[in-house]
Amino acid sequence: MSEREELNQLLAQLDDAHIARTRAFVESLLHATRDAQNAWTFDFVEKFAQAKISAQRDRAGMEVKAEDATCDGVTKRALWEHPPLAGAAIVSYAVPMPPRLRGLKLKFFVGIRDGSQLPNDRYIAFRVLVNNWKLWSAVKNSRGWDEYTVAMPELASDIARIEFQTDGLGDHRWNWAVWGEPKLIAEL
Repeated sequence: MSEREELNQLLAQLDDAHIARTRAFVESLLHATRDAQNAWTFDFVEKFAQAKISAQRDRAGMEVKAEDATCDGVTKRALWEHPPLAGAAIVSYAVPMPPRLRGLKLKFFVGIRDGSQLPNDRYIAFRVLVNNWKLWSAVKNSRGWDEYTVAMPELASDIARIEFQTDGLGDHRWNWAVWGEPKLIAEL
């Protein structure tokens, strides 16, 4: 007996209420499958091995890696990007963009890892550059995750250079900066 036939026999044993719940579940599976077929993502943590790591000036004092990070007790997959002694740490990607992308967005969190003793009067700058243009920036000194969704420029059928930068703004001590779950998402 095939899986489908076996499933049909099991369905025949259910009452109407359970059939209605089963129908709703099956419809949600079909909807999720359609959405997944029409979606495109690029996960920066997953593709970390393809990243180019550099510094604005000198790499001394810089620490960059992909690893889980905990901010205010919440753990996420992350890019760790502790800035160097002076200037910015830069993690850049050359991202091949499929044709006909619609609604391209960059989703991410920024945080400062638990255990950092960053004084309240010091900040870390976070920046996103796309093809050498600053698309987004913020400064932060709190430990919790802040979530962002940034609309991206039209990049279909191109190779986009996307950079994540952190800068200690003159003092790199305790700048345990992290980018949580950074991803590009779009519809095909």
